[in-house]
Amino acid sequence: MEAKFPRNVGKDMVRWAHAWAVATSQIYETIESISIPESPATEAGRRDAMTMVLVDAVRNVARGAESSFGRGCELIRRFNEAHPQLKNLRDRFEHYEDYVRGAGVAQREGRKRSGTPLELDTAGIEISASSGGPEGHLVCIAVVERDGNGQPAKVKYEAPSKTITAAVRQLARDLVEAAGMLDEHHLDRCEICADPHNL
Repeated sequence: MEAKFPRNVGKDMVRWAHAWAVATSQIYETIESISIPESPATEAGRRDAMTMVLVDAVRNVARGAESSFGRGCELIRRFNEAHPQLKNLRDRFEHYEDYVRGAGVAQREGRKRSGTPLELDTAGIEISASSGGPEGHLVCIAVVERDGNGQPAKVKYEAPSKTITAAVRQLARDLVEAAGMLDEHHLDRCEICADPHNL
């Protein structure tokens, strides 16, 4: 049974979300192919930079799913529960200029755009570490945010490239299937939907 879409959305939104999943896979392959043994710091820096783009592409797949089926849909709920930091991480990357100054939403009083920003002696966001491993390239971001009492506290976010790429490929497959578009023709042409976890 095909899913019911909100008016004027239809399968085009699913196609766009799927295209962003393809972009995510290509970005992941680029991250993993960067090799500069003579300059490990440059290699890590380039991988870090591409991971920022990866997180943005992943979020676009999730946004397409939300637009297609609503934020409360099971596909999105399951994805967000498995990767709760991704939306926040994408927000911090996208609005880095505010977070560097202490003026990001999570740094403002009451976590409201109109709230007073933090006064910082140092940058409010930084890449604190990065490394490779079984989860792919792992970037750790440290952000000075307001805690529950409104006080500054350092919060760490992680972006493991392989883990989030596999998850978003599965989300794209689930989305295509829910839209009634996952047929043999699609599976024959699409390695993402044919085997989402084969990275």
